[in-house]
Amino acid sequence: MVGSGTRYFIAFFVALGLLFLVIFLLFHSGTNKPKTPTTRSLVSYATTDAQVSLSIDGPVNADQSHQQVLVTVNSQDVTFEQLQGYDGSVVYSQSFANTENAYAAFLQALAHAGFALGNNSPTAKDERGYCPLGERYVFQLQQDSQTLERYWTTSCGGKLKTYLGFQALTIELFQNQVPNYRGLTKTVL
Repeated sequence: MVGSGTRYFIAFFVALGLLFLVIFLLFHSGTNKPKTPTTRSLVSYATTDAQVSLSIDGPVNADQSHQQVLVTVNSQDVTFEQLQGYDGSVVYSQSFANTENAYAAFLQALAHAGFALGNNSPTAKDERGYCPLGERYVFQLQQDSQTLERYWTTSCGGKLKTYLGFQALTIELFQNQVPNYRGLTKTVL
C-alpha cells in the first residue's frame, strides 16, 4: 500500500509534468502559421511615409517586349507606372492625389485581405522564372527606403508562392486605387 506522502510526491510530479507540457504547447503551437514580420498593424502606417505597392510582371519574353505595371500607394498620392523591359524603363507614369484617410481605409482593406500574411522561406524569395507564360504579382510594404514586407504569387496558381493572403482581392484593391485603371492598361500585359 502506498503512503499518503508518496501519493503527494507522485501527484506533485504529475502536476509539474502537466505544467511543463502546457508551457511547451503554448510556445510551440504556432510554428507552422504564416509569419507576419511587422509588429505594427498595417493601418498604423497611414500616418507615416510608408508606402505599399503592387508590381505585375508580364510573361517572360524578349527584353523589348517585356512589360510591367507598378501601382504605388501612400498617404499623399497613388502612382501608376507602365514599365518596359527587364530593367524597368518608365514608359508612362501618372500620379493621383491621395489623403491620409483614404490611405488608412485602403490599408485596413488590405489588412482584411491578408496583405501581411506570407512565407519568408529563403528558397522561395525570388519569383523570377515562375509562371513564365503568365504574370507574377509582387506585394511590398516599404518605409524609409527599407522593405518591411515583400511577398509574391502568380496567375498560374500552384503551391510555390510566398503571398498567403487573398490574391484576387488584393490585386483588385490596388487596381481600384487608380482611376481608369482598365483604360490605362489596355495595351499593357
